[in-house]
Amino acid sequence: MDFTEAIFARADMQQIAEFLLHGYGCAPDLRTYWERTEGTLSRVIDRLFADYPNRAEFEEISGLVYACVSAFEAVYMEIGVQAGVLLAAQVCSARNAAERREPVHD
Repeated sequence: MDFTEAIFARADMQQIAEFLLHGYGCAPDLRTYWERTEGTLSRVIDRLFADYPNRAEFEEISGLVYACVSAFEAVYMEIGVQAGVLLAAQVCSARNAAERREPVHD
């Protein structure tokens, strides 16, 4: 395997995100997005309902949790889109530079 194949083999969105956020890689999580989010959500709801069995209190605290998660979701989506644009620009720039240096043969 040459070095480019090794790079493409490591090109995994989860690993890139983990590296950008924490500076190290991770084992890919093969569950679907739905499985990953619903598993966590179920645990949070179960715990909140155990601590707040009164329906009104449960609705109040779960509403606060959803509002917090929504704010984080929006912020990190914006950051992700911006990072994606920066990465895409770097890829285009590198590709253009490579094409200027090497003639393309059909």
